[in-house]
Amino acid sequence: MNFRALAVAALLALAGQAAAQAPPAALPFVLKEVGPGVYAAIDGPEHKSGSNAGFVIGEDGVLVVDSFFDPDATRALVAEIRRLTPKPIRYVVNTHYHADHNGGDQVLRDAGAIIIAHRNVRGWVRTNNINLFGDRITPELKARIEALPLPDLVTDKDLTVWLGSRKIVVRTVLGHTGGDLTIFVPDARVLFCGDLLWRKVAPNLIDGSVKEWAATDGDFMRMPDAARTAYVPGHGDVADVRYISEFRVYLFNLRQFVREGRKAGLKDDALVQYVKPKMALLYSDWAISDRAIAAEVRYMDQELAGTKRRPIPQPE
Repeated sequence: MNFRALAVAALLALAGQAAAQAPPAALPFVLKEVGPGVYAAIDGPEHKSGSNAGFVIGEDGVLVVDSFFDPDATRALVAEIRRLTPKPIRYVVNTHYHADHNGGDQVLRDAGAIIIAHRNVRGWVRTNNINLFGDRITPELKARIEALPLPDLVTDKDLTVWLGSRKIVVRTVLGHTGGDLTIFVPDARVLFCGDLLWRKVAPNLIDGSVKEWAATDGDFMRMPDAARTAYVPGHGDVADVRYISEFRVYLFNLRQFVREGRKAGLKDDALVQYVKPKMALLYSDWAISDRAIAAEVRYMDQELAGTKRRPIPQPE
């Protein structure tokens, strides 16, 4: 072999070693095992996934909870599932219709999953999501929303999914949208709450009823063995029962401050400016943007006035 051939061979060998040693691409979420065979996928610091998701590995398959907003994040989630188990992905359960939780459903359907959702999701997912994005909607995003897959199996009652002998309880709950589901894994004491729980992140109240929402979170706190249960929120890190209490108090404080401002005759931006510093003082370690607090005050004002427009169930 001449010198040139030797040099090329050496360069190829070095390139191969460099490729082998290169760190894997960072995931857009942090994967946490929150119980035996139960994983929470927590949106990363750059918020590339758009929300949290998770999955449960059973005897004969995998059930996924939510699918993020970005399909690329969903593909990364599928890759992680396949790294951990050869079992098929059989189901994805959508906790509600908001696109930041089901934007990757088609990826999971292509992977073999049946899409399960509340019956109202089927009538809302391609229409009400446009309202959800408001002035941030673009023609590209509108087209993407209108192409979101519809769920295959819908329910307005509690149901049980079995992965072999592993029981998963899907419950209908009230509060966030009018079409919410939670997913409970009894043998691991893990509850996927969807957006009925936000940990240290300002919640989206656009479709919510704070009265119903707080009642549902109260039910979470009264679950048997609540002190040893892991609660996976729709946004923010994995929580324990203390953070459910904190979140409920957040909702109560927001309602109280808006009520006080309304009683003083404040409206619109003046009402926001009354509530904003009070919430900022109490929740200095929360992620609350100016846009978020302005929206929260507006929706809470509408709820107290009885003028809030919530999604209306559509005929099948």
